Amino acid sequence: MDINGLSDSSLHEAETRFQQALLANDIAALDRMLHADVRFTGPDGSTIDKAADMASHRSQAFTLTAVDELHREVQIIDGVGITRATLHLVGAAGEHELDMVLAYTRTWLPSEDGWRIIAAHGGIGAAIDTA
Repeated sequence: MDINGLSDSSLHEAETRFQQALLANDIAALDRMLHADVRFTGPDGSTIDKAADMASHRSQAFTLTAVDELHREVQIIDGVGITRATLHLVGAAGEHELDMVLAYTRTWLPSEDGWRIIAAHGGIGAAIDTA
């Protein structure tokens, strides 16, 4: 499906670039891919905005040493992109070591610069056997 020149394959590419930016802690790439009004809901139900998320990356309060994708789905509905990815994340959040599987749903809006994340939710996930 092609909406405003943005296709399922371009949404797959955007999700891949976002995961790579998370792993590399690429502040500039994350800033470009996140809408100014984005909101993130974490596994504990708390919600943060872009400023708080970017601050955690800039200060390296949240760092990743591995991002392994276990499963991915993409959809485009009425021009809005949705990705669902189950990721095995290894790294640190503040003083706490991180080694867990999280299931993410991200909502993407097309823009002049490609797809931008406008909302995201991460919840505790289980490893998915896709074999």
